[in-house]
Amino acid sequence: MNNKRGNIAGFYAIHLILFLSGFTFLIYEVIWNRMLSLVLGATVSASTVVLVSYMAGLGLGAFVLGKHANKSNKPAKLLSLLLFGIGLFGFTNYIILKTNLQKLYLIFGDMNFSGSLTETIIFSISIFLLLIPTFLMGGVLPIISKIIIRTNKTISSGLGRIYAIETLGSTLGGLLTGFLFLGNLGQKNTVILAVAINVLSGIYLLISKKFQPQASIQKGEKPVIKSQKGSLVNLSSANALFNKLIALPATFIFGFSILGLQVIWLRIFKIYLTNTSYTFALISSLIILGFFAGSWTFKNLSGRIKNYGQTMVYTLAILGLLAGFGLLVLVKMPEFIMFPFETLLSKPFIKLIIMPMAGSLIVVFPPAMVSGFAFPLACRIVSNNKENISLTVGNILTFNSLGSFLGPLFATFLFIPWLGVGISILVIMLLVLSTSLFLVFKLRLTGSAKFLKPLLIIVSASILLIIFIKPMISILPPSFSKVEKEVLFYKETMEASLVVSREKNARSEVKTTYVNNAVVIGSTYDAVKAVKMIGHLPFFAGLRCSNALVVGFGIGVTASTIASHTEVKAIDCIELAGGLKEAANFYKDINNNVINDKRLHFIPGDGRHFLQKTRKKYDLISSDPTHPILGSANLYSREYFELCKIHLNAGGMVSQYLPLHKLRPVDFQGIIKTFYSVFPEATVWLGHTHAILIGSTEPLNIDFSEWEQNISKTGRDPVFYTNPYHLAACLMLNKRQVTGIDKTINTDNRSYLEFFSYACFDTDNLNRNISFLSESRADINEVFTNIPDAGQMDHFVEGSRYFIKSAIYFQAGERQKSLDELRKAVKANPENQEYPFLIKFYHNVPN
Repeated sequence: MNNKRGNIAGFYAIHLILFLSGFTFLIYEVIWNRMLSLVLGATVSASTVVLVSYMAGLGLGAFVLGKHANKSNKPAKLLSLLLFGIGLFGFTNYIILKTNLQKLYLIFGDMNFSGSLTETIIFSISIFLLLIPTFLMGGVLPIISKIIIRTNKTISSGLGRIYAIETLGSTLGGLLTGFLFLGNLGQKNTVILAVAINVLSGIYLLISKKFQPQASIQKGEKPVIKSQKGSLVNLSSANALFNKLIALPATFIFGFSILGLQVIWLRIFKIYLTNTSYTFALISSLIILGFFAGSWTFKNLSGRIKNYGQTMVYTLAILGLLAGFGLLVLVKMPEFIMFPFETLLSKPFIKLIIMPMAGSLIVVFPPAMVSGFAFPLACRIVSNNKENISLTVGNILTFNSLGSFLGPLFATFLFIPWLGVGISILVIMLLVLSTSLFLVFKLRLTGSAKFLKPLLIIVSASILLIIFIKPMISILPPSFSKVEKEVLFYKETMEASLVVSREKNARSEVKTTYVNNAVVIGSTYDAVKAVKMIGHLPFFAGLRCSNALVVGFGIGVTASTIASHTEVKAIDCIELAGGLKEAANFYKDINNNVINDKRLHFIPGDGRHFLQKTRKKYDLISSDPTHPILGSANLYSREYFELCKIHLNAGGMVSQYLPLHKLRPVDFQGIIKTFYSVFPEATVWLGHTHAILIGSTEPLNIDFSEWEQNISKTGRDPVFYTNPYHLAACLMLNKRQVTGIDKTINTDNRSYLEFFSYACFDTDNLNRNISFLSESRADINEVFTNIPDAGQMDHFVEGSRYFIKSAIYFQAGERQKSLDELRKAVKANPENQEYPFLIKFYHNVPN
């Protein structure tokens, strides 16, 4: 009785260890990917290198350790050593990635290494760091298979159950890390949690006696043999080789296609969905959840399968067809999924969680489920008895990982840049169906399966013809399906899909540039004003600037504004979406054709990564990134601002865009406090309904006569009001007001901007934040001296107060009250010519 209870306890315990192993694997993967993005750059190419390194380590570990486990008489001890090693190197990697890896850029710079050589070395070190723990991870599944599978009769169900539990743990680990751990525990504590789980699991395995496999086949038990060629599984070496010719190419293609499709799916979803860490943690986790569902399905159905080889052919064919169905859904996703539920999308939880979940369940989950079914199926095709189960699982995992290694590489660096996302899916479909057709010719199909050969030939030929014709399959943001817009420019790169559109209405013609689903900048008045202020304010405040760095080129307005100051000799522009250089040609009227300015040096890449690896210093660093909760939170952390500071020359300045919308007041004020923690002389300015941060290495004391003289040098700008009193009245906060803000500093370790509250999407946030600025407003005389006409300055400040009230009413939809406040602004500040323009622009009525 005690022995039976011990066996039951051991059965559940080893499955719990399997679950927890998968749980920690995804914790490490998510954190390593995030930390390496801060070192190597937040680019698709860098994240792909991380992903394929992870898969390469798993595959290599499965191959080597699977063989070793097959010969081991103490698999539990071996597993415990692996878990100890994973925990050790998991924490070691965290320490190295956090503090030491980025220092190598400066070290190699001192050694006069070229930039390309330095990048190669650091990328190689990063890959090596990942290979060690992932190599150990690769051995876990083969070893646990040996411990769990005790009889030949339980091979099929055991394989399905093992893979299902491991992937279920991975799914939960990925979801909790993305949605809970990183935002609440931070990176360090999350890593410590994973390490503790690994170490405690390893200790339990060492002291327990419950996990030794049976030494041999039970008395009277025979290996499973099926008679039909291509089904399963004969002990002869010829048939064993034949079984491998079925299983190994199939599992390779499944790994290649699913991981390749994952890259493409995520690229397309970025065009349709709000791009946040939550959204894509959810999509990625649902892919792994599909693996769980498929492997659990195999566990339950394996006893009914009579022809395993033929089932693999069907499985491949279904995967190819599901990928094609997913493409059709993705092309029409706004009409099929989004617009029918448009009224619900105003709720953040539905917009950020339910909508990507719905899209993933239709597009991503079914192919992932088929792939999850195929992995234990491939293991079952090759395996003939429990004695070699570790070797079998290791070999199958090796080929699957090899495919998973190559799939993202091909998708990122070959398919998407050359073919676009739509045709890339067709190419993968063709590869999958061709593999299925190859197996058809290898097997003797029975029954209705005989009709599969002509069907596969017809479908594959049709897809090949479509690829050869290569039609343009444009994936446009959802608004293009709702409002008629003229597409002026469309380009797909490995980093993003870029669109320039033109929309005409009764009053104006508006051009808008999209990077995926994010508007880079429109040509509307408020957007242009804010961006020009980012470029102009440091010069108006007296900055002597010879060279400047622009982080986030956009469509070139900030760069052109800086270039308008003739003392500037050189401008480096870093832009993650390199295709925006071409898009900028459509905005020559507002960017002064800056792309052809000989002083401009356009550098595709990640701005933070550039600052980490360069030794250059600048007089001005200007940042105009996307909204922090939409992918650029790492450009609003204390660590980023510190990077900017060490790259400033004496007397240099930093100017940065600060949004008022989609930020809770605690987040908005937290950014200001974070900036101030690095730049104690910080000031905050209002650019219409946007804000601008100005940081300086020295106290900001502006002589108004110099301010006025500097502004006069810019000349007349039809889209930028340059009255010096008006611009001075845009000052909102200075050192004294910022000192009084008591909010949490935003850091890389615990970023409340990246892992934000859904309350960020409250539409009242903009009004709350602009009200805070108005209520906390600094005394102009604390920053400006020698104002010649104090009365006129008072008029401009008073007019600004009425304008802010007007903007608040306008955002709340109370247009008449907004108009009334603007008219009060005109009365209080008749010298300001912007207010009559705004009355006409926003309300279409004469003053």
